[in-house]
This record gives sequence, structure tokens and C-alpha cells, in this order.
Amino acid sequence: MTGRASHVRFLLLLLVAGLSLFLPACHRDREVLEDNEEIYRKAQEYLARRRFLEAIQVLGDAGMVTPVGRDLDPEIKLALADAYYYQGGTVNVIEAQSRYEQFLSFYPLHPKASYARYMVGVCLFEQGEDPENDQDFSLKALRHFERMIRELPPDDPWVAPARVMYLRCQDRIAEHEWIIASFYWKGKHWMGAIRRLEGLVDRYPASRRREEALYRLAHGWEKVGKPEKAREVARKLVEEYPSGPFAARVRTEGLLLAPVPAAAGGEAPSTGSSSS
Repeated sequence: MTGRASHVRFLLLLLVAGLSLFLPACHRDREVLEDNEEIYRKAQEYLARRRFLEAIQVLGDAGMVTPVGRDLDPEIKLALADAYYYQGGTVNVIEAQSRYEQFLSFYPLHPKASYARYMVGVCLFEQGEDPENDQDFSLKALRHFERMIRELPPDDPWVAPARVMYLRCQDRIAEHEWIIASFYWKGKHWMGAIRRLEGLVDRYPASRRREEALYRLAHGWEKVGKPEKAREVARKLVEEYPSGPFAARVRTEGLLLAPVPAAAGGEAPSTGSSSS
């Protein structure tokens, strides 16, 4: 046993010695910058050339020799977050989100805080699943952008991009609801489909699926013997999308039994008869 223990210790010593030789060699693979301003400048060069991993590596040297100045520190933190984000991949996006959030915790009033806040939402959105799967991250991103739009001044330059992302979140989640509603519909589970379609229509009004969802919802109420509900939804469809293809369909399918507002440049039908 003593001989075996000595042999193990000898192997460990060899391993440590090998590592001590290997690590400095790795460190010498690239120039280690000492000046933080130069580190930041070099990182910006790498970012502009889409060499994101090298940007991450050089930014890791910041503060190693001399402390980072108060004005430069937020720029370095943000550049590192950007480098992780653009490097791509789920692990890097998660790391980027953490670093944008760290930036905001240190510099909540920085001129670039709105940008960092926007990027937190983008990272959440990118961690979202395909519409067929769970939409927890998409919902988190939706609420994040909703808060941004509500809380930031209307003239903040990142409000408009936040609105675009808010609509993208609505579209993805609405698509998820549509897939589930379609599953119920195919199985003739009408009330299950109706509940999902109602949720899509009410909660995601900006989604591209909403018009078609209203059309199917009207038919759903018809199938469960609720013609008054079917007419109510059909009227809503025609009022909100008067020139759309689904409004034309409900006019010709007998779902409308009362006058509705005329579409621009056209006349509203007074009965369920065909109308162009």
C-alpha cells in the first residue's frame, strides 16, 4: 500500500509539473495588454470584425494590472456583454443576459442603460422555445418589453425597438396558443379550442393570428350551439378587419344576421347574403 501511495503521489507531481509548464505556454499564445484603454480599443476592433471570442478574451484582461477608471468601466462591461451575445449559442446568451443585468445594477442611470435593458429582453426572447413548446421565456420577454414601453420616456430611442420586440413576443405566444387550439379543433373538443382562441384574441391583440382566430372562434361558438356568441364574434371580426379575407367569409357564410359598419370604400351587407 505504501508503494502504491508513493506511486500515486509521484503521478500527481508529474501532473502538476506538466500543468505549470502548459499554462504559461497558453498565456503566451496572445499578447496580454496592460493598459485598459488599449484593451477597450482592441476589443472594439474585434467586435467590428465579428471576432467575438477574441473580444471576450482581451476584455478579460481589463483591470488585471491597473484598476479600470470610472468612465471606462461601464463601457468595458457593456462591450463584454455584447461580445457574449454576438458570439451566439444558448450558453453565451445566458451569460450575456447576466452581464447586461450586472451593468444595470452598477449603472442604472447610465446613458446606455436603456440599451442594456433592451438587450436583457432580447436575451430572454432568444431563450424562448419554438412555438410548439413551452413559452415561459417568451412570456418573460413580453412582460419585460411591456415594462420598458410603460416606464421609459416616449422619446427614448430604445422605446421603438422595444415595441417591435413586444409584437414579436405576442406573435410567438399567439402561435403557441393557435397550435393548441388547432389540436383541440381537430379532435372536435370545441370548448377547449374556444378557450384557447379567446385567450389568443384577448391577450395578444397585436398578433398576426388574431384575425383568423376571430373567424375560427365564431365558428366554434356556432358548433356548440351558441349562435348569438357566433354573431357577436363575427361582428367584431368585420368591425376590426373590414377589408380582410375572413370578414368576406363570414359575410357569405351566414354568420352575420345584423348590419355591420361598412368597410372603407364599400357597403356593409344588411343580411348574411354574399358581399364582395
